[in-house]
Amino acid sequence: MRKCRYNTPEMDPNTFQFEVTAEGIAQPGFGVIAAYVPAAEGWPAVVVLASDPGHDPGRPIETMVPAAIQYVIARTGFTEANLCCVAIDALGRFAKAVPHWGGSPTPVIAGIEFQRFESGNGVDAYLAETGAAGEVALEMLSSVGEPAFTLEETPTALEFLNAIESHGNLPVPTAIFRKVERAVAEGDARIVAKLLQSDPVIATSLINYSNAAKFAGDSKTSSMLKAVQRLGMNFVLRVVFVASMMMRYRKGRCAAFDYRSFWMNAVAIGSSMRALMPQFGISEEMADDAFATGLVSNIGWLAVSETYPALMAKYLDRCGSNDPLTKIRAQREIFPCVIRLVSARYVELFSFPEIVLAVVAGKATDHPHWGECLAHAMRTAQRLAPFNCLAVLPLAEVPEPCLKEWENWQVFLAGR
Repeated sequence: MRKCRYNTPEMDPNTFQFEVTAEGIAQPGFGVIAAYVPAAEGWPAVVVLASDPGHDPGRPIETMVPAAIQYVIARTGFTEANLCCVAIDALGRFAKAVPHWGGSPTPVIAGIEFQRFESGNGVDAYLAETGAAGEVALEMLSSVGEPAFTLEETPTALEFLNAIESHGNLPVPTAIFRKVERAVAEGDARIVAKLLQSDPVIATSLINYSNAAKFAGDSKTSSMLKAVQRLGMNFVLRVVFVASMMMRYRKGRCAAFDYRSFWMNAVAIGSSMRALMPQFGISEEMADDAFATGLVSNIGWLAVSETYPALMAKYLDRCGSNDPLTKIRAQREIFPCVIRLVSARYVELFSFPEIVLAVVAGKATDHPHWGECLAHAMRTAQRLAPFNCLAVLPLAEVPEPCLKEWENWQVFLAGR
């Protein structure tokens, strides 16, 4: 996220959910979502409006903009002349909503003129003119629009998850992962090293990674056993997991799904999560768990693409836009439950630690800031190795520790 320094700190960023009646009156309820962000240095104050993906109002957002603008202004106390208002339609197109004011002594909107941004009507054109404030507003709007499913409230979601779990095409790692998993369980680093020597790409990648400054000290090694000992067998097991899955799923049942981009993004999230731990106060002792959390956080996308390829193809056809709200709306309409729950159900099938299971599922844990770290890692990964399915805006700049950690994985990824 770009840094915003607000000129008017008393006017905090805020989100709103409300309805607009058939008579054009905005009132508490559901149907419209709005995000308000005050002016940042060099950028205007922004209000972004859209129909609520979880509560379809049954008519276009354009018809509700006048009442929506006045509703937000009444709750922010902002001067109407200094506000950049933006509407996002059902197709994910952005337009400036310019009010024509009338009335006295209380101003009212007499009409609305919709204007294109200078470079188009997509998210990039919107960000080019609204900058940091616009980026913050869109992220806030996306978080409001994300549907909040629970299994208890959505029995169709439970049926969907059960169907995925029992499906014969559920993605599973190759035999080498199972062999290494057994050796790790027995605590035998020598057998782990011997098994990995049969895969030159994994072996070379792990040796190179173990020679990174934070592991190697003053000495380099070319020994597979020494690399395993330096990195730790649990971390090595996670690398073998993704390597075996990448080898098995270079292609799959859904022709429209970009399998390589999915895995590149998974490794980018895992490496970013590992690099960002100090920033979020996560102990170095939990580095392997942090990497694993990032690695499997979105694996539900792979599970759905293999078990329900037609649904995935339908979603991919809808989410060509980079607008997160368009993607959230498509996910809501196409999939019976959020993909996060699919990821959580899938990860339960393997020997991942409890902290990994909890964070992937979005549950509270005894370890603070894991969820924040994962969210930041996902935004970083969208800059390093974007994956189009995700309704996540990339960071404006990748933190230096993430760049260094990502560099350690290039030999591994080039060989997959």
